[in-house]
Amino acid sequence: MDNNNDSSKSLTGPHFLFVTFPAQGHINPSLELAKRLAGTIAGVRVTFAAPISTYNRRLFSKENVPETLIFATYSDGHDDGFKSSTSSDKTRQETAGRYMSEMKRRGRETLTELIEDNRRQNQPFTCVVYTILLTWVPELTREFHIPSALLWVQPVTVFSIFYHYFNGYADAISEMADNDPSGSIKLPALPQFRLRDLPTFLVPENPYSFLLPAFREHIESLKQDENPKILVNSFQELEQEAFSSVLGNFKIVPIGPLITPRTDSRSGAEYIQWLDTKNDLSVLYISFGTVVVLSKKQIVELCKALIKSQRPFLWVITEKLHTSKEEENEEESIRSFTEELDEIGMVVSWCDQLSVLKHRSIGCFVTHCGWNSTLESLVAGVPVVAFPQWNDQMTNGKLLEECWRTGVRVMEKKEDEEVVVESGEIKRCIEEVMDEKAEEFRRNTARWRDIAAETVTEGGSSFKHLKAFVNEHIVPWG
Repeated sequence: MDNNNDSSKSLTGPHFLFVTFPAQGHINPSLELAKRLAGTIAGVRVTFAAPISTYNRRLFSKENVPETLIFATYSDGHDDGFKSSTSSDKTRQETAGRYMSEMKRRGRETLTELIEDNRRQNQPFTCVVYTILLTWVPELTREFHIPSALLWVQPVTVFSIFYHYFNGYADAISEMADNDPSGSIKLPALPQFRLRDLPTFLVPENPYSFLLPAFREHIESLKQDENPKILVNSFQELEQEAFSSVLGNFKIVPIGPLITPRTDSRSGAEYIQWLDTKNDLSVLYISFGTVVVLSKKQIVELCKALIKSQRPFLWVITEKLHTSKEEENEEESIRSFTEELDEIGMVVSWCDQLSVLKHRSIGCFVTHCGWNSTLESLVAGVPVVAFPQWNDQMTNGKLLEECWRTGVRVMEKKEDEEVVVESGEIKRCIEEVMDEKAEEFRRNTARWRDIAAETVTEGGSSFKHLKAFVNEHIVPWG
């Protein structure tokens, strides 16, 4: 170690290694942070490591990056990509469990090689930044005596919920789920939460609750670090109370919003040309991301709501990462409504979301409340119909509606063991955002848009936090 440190004195600053989980919600903010570090802070070098499968699937672009940012790979054990093959919850759990286990095994092996190669080349890493679910990464960095930081790609409110769940509130939340599902709970320095506001991993019957131990591992792993740091893709002004909720236990550093501004507006794209023909604030933009798969029943209800509303819409239906052979895809589900939908809207398989949200014609974003999409709605200043599906999206929906007051959340119903939002409820929410409370929501979103822009510019809170974080990792020369 000493020899490596001595020989690195000729280098010009800290060398960060970013290790990201292979999902869009992890890759996008990680890459944006890597670009900011490499492109705006003098002397910083960054190596961005993602699984081989993400490069094969082209989940991100390596274009327009600073010279001091280079790309590397590690193996997750599925270099050709991972896809579940059944709709059975039990089998999905087993398959995902095997995937996580194999990722840990192969990830440790290949990341060890990367760390050792850089040492041999006299370019050692001075800090490792890793995302959620990669609990094996800090274990590895401790073996190499390299400082690390967790990049939390969800709101700090959600981190606080997990922390309190594992530190005294698990029984209370489980009891509420079993005996009083319409009740609520108050956690330290956080708003009042109903069961429907909490991350779904906390509910025992949720098919993905098996991932809950990974969040416990994160918290326990952080406690083992001498100076545990969590970089959060949020900003101080947005979640003031939540940042103080666990402040005494970890150093939480808000450095967001980590949203990539587009230099290419794709003005020639067909969907942009279509939006150009529409009136200001008249179009609904609809997207449920790359993971969420809506049931056929839910797709039907959404189609009915759009037809009843008769408002122009742009609906993005992407190829989902984890659909099974047994599941009907979303495009097939809307086929019977194609003629009526084509008269009022447009369905596309992909779009530049931030460019769309910033288009003058967009009046409302119907969103699954993924954290990246949530932040983009705030950055663009667009009111939302919150349509959360799972995990942190439930909490994000509550924050949007009740804390930041930038939209309204749909109310779901349970039908034959399936949770569905009916067409009348969807239409009601659209009308509330586009008509009844439009002025109030637009005023609130404009406020958050301006604050979000200020916080990442020089002198802003997130800018200063990020610069201070980098300064902590500058190796003293001489």
